[in-house]
Amino acid sequence: METLLTDLMAWVHAHPHWAGLFVLVVSALESFLVVGLIVPGTVVMFGIGAMIAAGSMPLLPTLIFAAVGAVLGDGTSYFIGRYYHQRLRVMWPFRRYPQMITRGVDFFHKHGGKSILMARFVGPVRPLLPAVAGMLDMPARRFFLFNTLSALIWAPAYILPGVLFGASLGVAAEIAGHLALLLALLVLLLWFSWWLVRRLTRSLQPHAHALQLRVLDWSRAHPWLYPLAASLLDPQHPEARGMTVLTLLLLAASWSLLALLPGNLSPQSGMGNLDLYLYYQLQNLRGPLGDQLMVFLSGLGSGWVLYGFSALMSLWLLWYRHWRVTVHWWVTIGAVSAMTALLKHYTQVPRPPALQSVGLSYSFPGDHAGLSLAVFGFLAVAIARELRSNWHWVPYSSAVFLSVAIGFSRLYLGVQWFSDILAGWSLGLMWVALLGIAYRQHPAEHIPSRVFAPVVLAVLALTAGWYTNQQFSAQLAFHKPIPGAEIPLTRQAWLQRDWRELPVYRDDFAGRHDHPLDVQWLGSRSAIETTLRQQGWRAPRGLSGASLFDLLNSDTGLDQLPVLPQVHQGETQQILLVRESARSGRLLAVRLWQTEYRLTGGDQRLWIGSVSYLFVDARWRVIHFLRTAGDYGAALSEFMPWVAHLKHTLVRREADQLQPSASRWQGRVLLIDGG
Repeated sequence: METLLTDLMAWVHAHPHWAGLFVLVVSALESFLVVGLIVPGTVVMFGIGAMIAAGSMPLLPTLIFAAVGAVLGDGTSYFIGRYYHQRLRVMWPFRRYPQMITRGVDFFHKHGGKSILMARFVGPVRPLLPAVAGMLDMPARRFFLFNTLSALIWAPAYILPGVLFGASLGVAAEIAGHLALLLALLVLLLWFSWWLVRRLTRSLQPHAHALQLRVLDWSRAHPWLYPLAASLLDPQHPEARGMTVLTLLLLAASWSLLALLPGNLSPQSGMGNLDLYLYYQLQNLRGPLGDQLMVFLSGLGSGWVLYGFSALMSLWLLWYRHWRVTVHWWVTIGAVSAMTALLKHYTQVPRPPALQSVGLSYSFPGDHAGLSLAVFGFLAVAIARELRSNWHWVPYSSAVFLSVAIGFSRLYLGVQWFSDILAGWSLGLMWVALLGIAYRQHPAEHIPSRVFAPVVLAVLALTAGWYTNQQFSAQLAFHKPIPGAEIPLTRQAWLQRDWRELPVYRDDFAGRHDHPLDVQWLGSRSAIETTLRQQGWRAPRGLSGASLFDLLNSDTGLDQLPVLPQVHQGETQQILLVRESARSGRLLAVRLWQTEYRLTGGDQRLWIGSVSYLFVDARWRVIHFLRTAGDYGAALSEFMPWVAHLKHTLVRREADQLQPSASRWQGRVLLIDGG
């Protein structure tokens, strides 16, 4: 996949005129009548933005091609509607799905000419409104005014996020390829969740009421079932007795379903193999910045945050006498919490290998996954009840975003299996569905969503901020990968053979070896830093909240830009020093990581790292940052005079250890004995 993308970017760079035509055609099809419902234009435009960030396509011409294509697509649809008029209703596929035209006509009558501009960003009516405008004889001059204006807004709105994302991946890849892949994977997972929720909402919502009525009618023929169904679906039927029975039945069903599942989770089973595969794959993506992000997301699903958030929100709801939603919400939370605790004790599924000896509770089902879905899922149901149906996807998507992000963080940190997360989500979804339907179908106090939604966000930010301030450092230390045991080392053995046992390249993707490790230094951290600082080396400006803004400023100089950290074997470098290079427009940087090797009979450690040039990479358009140059041999040669007064040896790696991707490195390794 990576090779295919690289080849595509090279082809686009070599044939920019064809690339522009491709953008024009895609944006035209994305706006064309009916076809726009099928073509994934949003995803393609996002990808085009990422290619712009990589320097494969120019920004301004691509935006122009996209806007022109959007104008042509909508314009063609407009003339089709103007030519066929009302005959459009009896043409395929509208004769089979007449509600498509009806929805577009209603939208047009409601918003008038502004509907052309608004529809560009509203999925269900986007490719229909131009044809509807033509069918209703909207003047061409007025149509193309709104059409052109909407296209000029649409093109940057859909492409620039891809540019920013591509640029951020470029920065992440300089730090660690693992981090770039992790961010891409998380964004893809959240996008898929959003797409799935919107698709399900559109597909199921029009039929939900009719399905509920059919179930209610069917239950009338079965007297023993009718009280239960009526308590759930009939607004006129008392709710308490039937809901009590349904709650007991759901408790039994939850127990039966989930208690039997762990028997199929042995390492030899299909699910057990998937658990192990995902566990080890995600552990390979571990890194310090990824750990910080995932510990924060995992904290959003902790009991401290979720129970605290629910308690504060309940106080607010009770203050305004919203009793019914509070009771339903806490029944959902209590049932999921109780079932999770009971099933953990009953199934006793052990945690993943890294945490089996830490003393945590059992693993199955996932408590963070189930409780987060119970809390945020029912809250989404309560908010959606106060909104128009076409806005239901907003609270549902928000709840799914949070639940998916929390579940993914638990997998990444290696504290739960994939099957645990699925079981937790299933448990939470069952209870949210049951109590949510009961709440929506029976009379309840009106909750003003314009006040309720901001209060929810504020209280969640308050509880999450408090927990992060109190527990983040401790949780980050707890979830840190266990370091390897120390290995004794003698000087003679290191110089003669052991230097070959250390890694050749900085740990990154399998098969990618862009950063060779060409320095090994025996000594203490203080001695190494003192030696270099006395000769003019200095600590660079680090990556911080303030320095992030400098990445967006093209006028920031070489000395003012922050030096991005790099990751090797899950750790950022412990020593990072720079100085001006003899080469114009370059900085010379030395990075060192502490290894597990310790000198026998002393406190000196063996450090491994690299010497490299840094230059300003401006090809990402919107972000400028210091990138590692590939001429490692020249950088090492310039570095050697600074350590000439120390005992040092220059050795060379075997040819079969070198990779073609680092062809500008000849395999030379500098061994420095700082003792």
